[in-house]
Amino acid sequence: MTYPVRLVHPAPIPAGADEFEAKAAAAVARARAWLPTLDETVFDCYLGHLVRQIEPTSEADPVAILASLLCFAGVHLGRHPHVRAGDDPHPLLVWPLVIGHTNTGKKGSSWSAAKRVITDTDAEFVPANIKAGLASGEGLAQRFAINEDDDTGPRDLRLLVMEPEWGGVMAKMKREGNSLSQVLRAAWEGGDLSTLTVNARIAPESHVGIVAHITPDEFRAKLSDADMAGGTYNRFLPLAVAWSKALPDSVGAAPNLVRSLAAGLADRLAAGARLGALDLAEDARPLWRQLYLEFNTDTHHPKVAQFVSRALPYCKRIAGIHAALDGEPAIHAAHLHAAAALVRYSIDSARALFVDTTTPAKLAAWIAEAGETGRTRKDITREFFGGNADRATIDGILTQLIHAAMINRSSRRPDSGKGRPIEVYTARAPDPRTKRTNEQAP
Repeated sequence: MTYPVRLVHPAPIPAGADEFEAKAAAAVARARAWLPTLDETVFDCYLGHLVRQIEPTSEADPVAILASLLCFAGVHLGRHPHVRAGDDPHPLLVWPLVIGHTNTGKKGSSWSAAKRVITDTDAEFVPANIKAGLASGEGLAQRFAINEDDDTGPRDLRLLVMEPEWGGVMAKMKREGNSLSQVLRAAWEGGDLSTLTVNARIAPESHVGIVAHITPDEFRAKLSDADMAGGTYNRFLPLAVAWSKALPDSVGAAPNLVRSLAAGLADRLAAGARLGALDLAEDARPLWRQLYLEFNTDTHHPKVAQFVSRALPYCKRIAGIHAALDGEPAIHAAHLHAAAALVRYSIDSARALFVDTTTPAKLAAWIAEAGETGRTRKDITREFFGGNADRATIDGILTQLIHAAMINRSSRRPDSGKGRPIEVYTARAPDPRTKRTNEQAP
């Protein structure tokens, strides 16, 4: 399926902008150095088309904007459209765990961009159905509790929880007697949140989406093995994000553009909400079999494997949202391709979080951004690795890149003329005769 692309013409570049642009590009590149590679197929869907319209005026990572809108769409569509995995019905709920560094993650900016569209899509939904402040399982269950004296008709079971400081929620979940983890696991299923405590609550139905923001360091510091093994975090979709571009003068997307996009989204949500079970279309079945094997194969680092163990149902849930927004009663191959690309990025994000945060290719790209000036050994140790890698590790990666003909090593005298020579690394121009070798390098 194809979607029209709106061309955004850049504003005139003011005098003296070249130096700013160069420094800003280098800063953005450093912020994004830890991110895994993203398959652009992620945006080959209606919401991806929408994100591409608004992201040129936002510093946020497009993936984070897309994830926020996916969560909103899944909640707003309600309980009727759903997918099945074996005997289990799955609501179209997506819980993105947006992971980005303080300041350069631009996590708040991603929610702001998404919320503008959400507000214009359904102004009444925002105050009534978007909340924050998760503290206990009982508190969440109370939101859906049945009041036997209330006979006002069907209840709105939709709730989008937006938590900009997920670290605080993690701390609350660790308190003795706190049942939030247990209730969240039930909420992901879209099921019964009833509690059997002293103050029992009957809450047989729910439809909860969560957008959670946290930094990599805080998540790693506050996550225990018991948290991961307990199964709460495999309900989340981890997504590594970072600053996408420097826009010091941006005031966001034009209001008329936001209104136009919101009107289209509102129409699609209304039509999608009337759908029921979303089965696989014939053109999607061969691909689904491939994905079934891909996402069921446990070849990951143990902690990564626990984090992404629900990749397969997540893929179908996301594809279901794409299909519902296209007004399709079945999931087609195009919907699966876009969903699978996001799930793969999520898996790679978990790997970047726990295992592979300093790949040789990213270091080579960072060195290349410095042009002929190159990067000194001190730059590489302090700025790229953040002082968190030992000398032997750095030596090994640099040697690997030199042997792969991706960088050159040279030396220069210190500016003072005294002391040991300074090691300098620069990108090596690709040789057509060794192009294939370079492409195969790590």
